[in-house]
Amino acid sequence: MPSRRCPHCRVASSYQVGGENKLFDQEKGLLIRFDQCRDEDCQENVAVVFDRETHEVVEVFPALDEEPDDLLPDEVKRAFSEALGSLNEKLWNGCVLMCRRALEEATRVLGEEIEPKDERAKYTKKILYKRIEYLATEHRITPELRDWAHEARLGGKLGAHGGTEKQWNTQLDAEEIVEFATWFLRYVFVLPQQLAERKERITSENSAEEEDSDRKLDEG
Repeated sequence: MPSRRCPHCRVASSYQVGGENKLFDQEKGLLIRFDQCRDEDCQENVAVVFDRETHEVVEVFPALDEEPDDLLPDEVKRAFSEALGSLNEKLWNGCVLMCRRALEEATRVLGEEIEPKDERAKYTKKILYKRIEYLATEHRITPELRDWAHEARLGGKLGAHGGTEKQWNTQLDAEEIVEFATWFLRYVFVLPQQLAERKERITSENSAEEEDSDRKLDEG
């Protein structure tokens, strides 16, 4: 019987593929079944898409976050990939530590984009707190993102060193910081690239329409 980690509790959970199923994609021969996690402490609902012939699970909704966005810089992507892997394995402190590492890499990349070339080495050596404040001052991140960045920074510090009132990060800490990091990285890296690609496409389409219009006028 196919198995897949539950997107709610992240426990390896089996899903039945018999009973009442609905056609999901006739061309590909896929069926969908609405099921629930078999873990007694979870039992949350999921939708499982599987192959009609082999009964192999193809996809589960909601999806379990396993890979970061493709548009992230390589070092940021590597760190955040390890954060997501730690989250799925319930390694809460490891997850938060790697979120902090992703933030370290992200602030380095962002700072180097706006720092004069002869100052870049000096900027790279700045502590994370000063990098975050610098990016906020330069309006590369909003005040809200700055505050959340400090939350991730402090969470990673707690995971590495412990604290006087709290020694370890919890599941809620890890989940919240991963959610923040996801949106932070999308805001500063993914959305600008997507917007640039859209502008380029629209410009190209407009140019093609203008050329077509000019050609028709010449032919007329």
